Amino acid sequence: MSASFPKDPHLSLGQFGLYDIAVAVAQDEAHLWGDDGGLNLFLTETVNLLRREAQSMALLCATRTGERARIFSIWGTWSEAQRETELFSALSRVADVWVFGVPDVNWDIAGVVPVAVPSGSSFELERGVVIEAQSFGAAFLTREGGYLDPANPFETRYYEGFLSTRADATEIAAGRLAALLKLTPMTHRWLDHELQNSWIARLNRRVLEELEAQRLGARARTDELERVKVDLEVAREEAEKLEVMVRGYVGGETWREVQTAMRGGYEDVSDIERKKLTICFCDLVGFTKMSTRLEPKDIASLLNDHFARLFNIVRAHGGTIDKFIGDAMLAYFPEPVEAFHASKKMVLESRTVRVTGDFILPIQVRVGLNTGEVTLANLGVSEYRQRTVLGEAVNFAQRMQSSAPPQAVMVSEETMRHIPHTMIRTLEPVRVEIKGRRDPVEAYVWNQSTERNSEVSDRMAIRSSLLSGQTRMSLADRLKRKD
Repeated sequence: MSASFPKDPHLSLGQFGLYDIAVAVAQDEAHLWGDDGGLNLFLTETVNLLRREAQSMALLCATRTGERARIFSIWGTWSEAQRETELFSALSRVADVWVFGVPDVNWDIAGVVPVAVPSGSSFELERGVVIEAQSFGAAFLTREGGYLDPANPFETRYYEGFLSTRADATEIAAGRLAALLKLTPMTHRWLDHELQNSWIARLNRRVLEELEAQRLGARARTDELERVKVDLEVAREEAEKLEVMVRGYVGGETWREVQTAMRGGYEDVSDIERKKLTICFCDLVGFTKMSTRLEPKDIASLLNDHFARLFNIVRAHGGTIDKFIGDAMLAYFPEPVEAFHASKKMVLESRTVRVTGDFILPIQVRVGLNTGEVTLANLGVSEYRQRTVLGEAVNFAQRMQSSAPPQAVMVSEETMRHIPHTMIRTLEPVRVEIKGRRDPVEAYVWNQSTERNSEVSDRMAIRSSLLSGQTRMSLADRLKRKD
């Protein structure tokens, strides 16, 4: 779903702005999730942190893909921006950088293009950054909202806005700025999921550290804040809004693990953990052949639409998406029954996928389920880590998926043991050849045909029971019995 963005303003800095994009994103997210959280609230140090971390994404882009990103950094004044001279100098070597601000000092950062913002314009009140690269995009857009303490405006100024990696928000914001600067629009976009996930993981930790520092600072300033009209309730609301933003990136279970680690004083969540989970693999049928007939942008649109549907299903049933692998998804669930319900929905709701506009393609999926002990571990290096599930139970779930017919769920015998009898009746037992196993293994298939067969069997059993319960009597005999 795309937000309904207002039309572009006149492309002059006196009337220019990006804040309406943040408002549109917030409204669309509220409509999408049914939870009107509104715009996020940021203190000045949080704005600087998120802007700095977003700009560092260009360094990751250059290291990983070699591409040269565009960075549009938005400040109140040039003097504020020049506090980040060292970072801008490093960025200018791997990215094209423009800095927007009121020209209150001479610009002296080589390789960075300053853009003068008229003093008193609405754009002067905005802060943020827009990153545009072929494999990644981010838009952090805020506007000055007021002061927590009017007597101390410099330290208590706050901003309202949104941080988003949504393609539509990034493209609109970058498009406006590119048109303003008369730049050629960037084309041939694609999304590097691993690059984006690594940046989000880094951002989550930095934001949580900043949030904890703000909480400690708010606690130390309690006596001072009691003298003003705005008390710690404002700080609490700010923390809650920041938590809502971060929780949207890391997901429910990981968010709880991070909170536990923070409360325990640990620098990271537990490296290794053993759990009994139900693993779910979902894969598109014939995607390789399909992709040869499509443009790269259409492939990305197709997968994004498909993955968005899977994300909503997994989330609704208490699961966690481990990763997207090409056209496949790996997820895990604490409850086997919820995993089974989610898998059926993946099949039933994966009939077509929207590519662009009215262009819709038919698709089919295969789903595999297996339950067992797995290891949850953080893999990688300090700069790039992924929390993922490991073990034979994960491998077996993938083999269940590979053996499943199109538009069907293949359920392992271990998962079947945790499913109620009323659901087992919708499964058809099969024996399948599994890589790494000498003999065929018992498994169970669910599809719409097995579901219908179960319903027919139930109706036949009820009818047979009614017919055999008593013989039919004539009307006269029934009247005599009544007398």
